[in-house]
Amino acid sequence: MKQCLQFISILLIILLSLSCSHKISEKAVSLPPIVKLDSLSQKYNIQIDFMKHHFSGLLIVRKMDDNEIRILSSTYFGMSLFDFSFQNDQFIINSCLEPLRKKKILNLLEMDFKNVFLTGKSSKRKEKSAIFEKRTSGKGFGKSTFYSSDFSGEAPNRIRIRHPWIRLTIQLDKLNENKP
Repeated sequence: MKQCLQFISILLIILLSLSCSHKISEKAVSLPPIVKLDSLSQKYNIQIDFMKHHFSGLLIVRKMDDNEIRILSSTYFGMSLFDFSFQNDQFIINSCLEPLRKKKILNLLEMDFKNVFLTGKSSKRKEKSAIFEKRTSGKGFGKSTFYSSDFSGEAPNRIRIRHPWIRLTIQLDKLNENKP
């Protein structure tokens, strides 16, 4: 009788732990890019907040004739922060400021820009409405959350990328060409 009670209690503990587990089977699908690029340059105000440090400047993204995507960021005073290219899903570093030239930082920026401007192969859509979209990508320290809002047509005017584990936030605000 005592062995039967032990068996039943172990069985109940297993059933309770399995019934309270999180859904793990959610698979990432290939989502369309957050920003669809054309042959015209797209300009964004970029703000990077890393712990207590704040950087701001201009980000220019352009799809070239040979399907190369160029991403250039500079400060408002004209100092170039980085110049990246994506060609055939290959990440190319044309130039980069020395503090950003660390392998982990470059991998993080590559993953973020791929999810924004190319197809998000590893991202999952969490929420979507007419004015807001939330996507996640990665796990652990590489986890990213993408918030798109303030839509004009299909394209968002504001994109916010958060890396909660390392306290990094990148915000892109689209510049309107028509405004003075």
